[in-house]
Amino acid sequence: MNSKYPNLLSPGTIGSLEIRNKTVMCAMGMSQSDQGFVNQAVINHYAERAKGGIGLIMVEVTCVDAPVGLNTSRMLVIDDDKYIPGMAKLADAIHEHGAKCLLQISHTGRGSRRAVTGHQPVAPSAVAMPYSFMMGLSNEEPRALTIEEIHEIEDKYAQAAVRAKKAGFDGIELHSVGYYMGQQFLSSTANIRTDEYGGNPENRVRFHLNIIRKIKELCGKDFTVAVKLSAVEQGEDAGITMQDGMYYAKRFQEEGVDALEVLAGTWKKEASMEDIPDSGSPKGQAIGLCMALKMGIQQMTGKPAAIKMIGGGRAQDPAVAEAALASGQCDFIFIGKGVLVQPDLVNLIEQDREEEIRPCLGCGVCIDVQLQDGACARCSGNAVLGNGDNDYTIPPAQKPKKVIVVGGGVAGVEAARIAAVRGHQVSLYEKADKIGGQIFYAAAPPHKENMAPLIPYLEHQLEVKHVDVHLNEEITPEKILELKPDAVVCATGVLPSTLPIPGFSRTINAKEVLDGKETGEQIVIIGGGSVGCETAEYLAEKGKKVTVIEMLDTMAEKMVNVARTILMGHLKGLGVTLLTSCKCLEITDSSVACQDKEGTVHTIPADTVVAAVGDKADNALYRALEGKVPELYNIGDSAKPDSIAASVSQGYYCGLGL
Repeated sequence: MNSKYPNLLSPGTIGSLEIRNKTVMCAMGMSQSDQGFVNQAVINHYAERAKGGIGLIMVEVTCVDAPVGLNTSRMLVIDDDKYIPGMAKLADAIHEHGAKCLLQISHTGRGSRRAVTGHQPVAPSAVAMPYSFMMGLSNEEPRALTIEEIHEIEDKYAQAAVRAKKAGFDGIELHSVGYYMGQQFLSSTANIRTDEYGGNPENRVRFHLNIIRKIKELCGKDFTVAVKLSAVEQGEDAGITMQDGMYYAKRFQEEGVDALEVLAGTWKKEASMEDIPDSGSPKGQAIGLCMALKMGIQQMTGKPAAIKMIGGGRAQDPAVAEAALASGQCDFIFIGKGVLVQPDLVNLIEQDREEEIRPCLGCGVCIDVQLQDGACARCSGNAVLGNGDNDYTIPPAQKPKKVIVVGGGVAGVEAARIAAVRGHQVSLYEKADKIGGQIFYAAAPPHKENMAPLIPYLEHQLEVKHVDVHLNEEITPEKILELKPDAVVCATGVLPSTLPIPGFSRTINAKEVLDGKETGEQIVIIGGGSVGCETAEYLAEKGKKVTVIEMLDTMAEKMVNVARTILMGHLKGLGVTLLTSCKCLEITDSSVACQDKEGTVHTIPADTVVAAVGDKADNALYRALEGKVPELYNIGDSAKPDSIAASVSQGYYCGLGL
């Protein structure tokens, strides 16, 4: 065991459960089921994390009352005995690799959408779910539940727990965060009832306490029960105060709940300067809430809190986790996206191989593709997640090949990494003096600190996988043919695009700006995609007067919704002028002329004009080698400029197919 982290890696207990270490994989909806049933993709997903060393797995949010309680069309379901056999296979797969597992059970309440369920949502009160930029969703007004219906739903939760026990799960977790029904009963803004289920914190917690009592009665006191709790909420529609959260924690402890997984909630329609995207959020951001609840329980009872507190929030850094445990702020650490991107994260920590842990970028793709696109979860750093059956097998090559990879960005490094793991002899050529490619520009704008660790990760992977790396070498087609490779992978990236605008040659590229090139004080950025808008924030934070011109009617249209909303809030706060549906006509030494959708021409003063009009694929090497080498591949941006997720996926599966 790694002696640097004795608290994190030592066993612990939650209720009657003995857990091999203090790590908890928190429940994260993946939308990968087969009409609610566990399938091979679900089993492989969780088995891989159990194999990777996690102590306790909270299996993702599972519906107790379909269809009305569904979140997505591919949400797991546990409202009928027909789901038990699949759940049993899942629990067995997790236990086989030494982890314990709880099933997170829930009803989506007012958050369920008619487009998915075919029904009007139901909730404690007829209060519509407000728009929250953190989810990018709002919803229609729900129908308020009757007392009798509430009792029926309480019974459905309890019966779901019985099924989880029959399937072999070690316990359940009640979901009371975000836009799910548990949170809705606890919130004074979502729950405006005046009967026994509303009006004060004591009544608002009744729904939970009734469920917990029924579960204990049906499943036994040794069956572990946890609650995922919003300890406090902020924003216009916040309905849980810190005092409420402390009171709820105390009541849960009194009722025999074994653990609380502690988070905070946000109900803000618009982002402001204080909101930070996950790409820049701090480590261990929710851990302090555990300490607040512990203190609250002690103040109310006169005794130290007995209920176990599970804290986290970007806590995959073992030093952060160890410090939180050693200081007593929390008792266990939940890790979410960190084990989505790196399933064997805990094993790597135990083996003192932290440099091999792929960082979570905080990009938000995993959530966005589900809530905005209705797809299953994907990951920018893990090509396997959400792909088919989630098969992590990397078979050795039947015949080792001599492979040349050209390009040291994420696509090229991923292809080289996987090819080397399979036993191929891999050489990588990069014309720059460093590995990383476009990541240097992606990590340069404000609040992108969590992207920067990807670069040393890529460098280290090439080292530990024994890839022969050649920097500062722009390899030619002739040199490649001389080396007689069995396969060539072109990952040569992009070239800047140009526009047929008079004076366009006077512009500087946004990437030059992000790389430190000096600018004037009045800046016009042509192109309001993600690069243009992030460059605008970068410059506005330096005190520059910035205007962004975009032809479409939406700025940063392709960005993940939450990150886009926060970025727009920052640009508004920084006073950046955003001109949509606007066409650039001419660039002069001192101004930019543009035309709006009404046809009016505007002249904007500018001493620097920045081009952020996208990139084009640099596929010249690929074209020069076509038909001249035994195997030839073109991946990443040199095939089609796209996202980090696309580049990683293409690199991984290219390496797997060599």
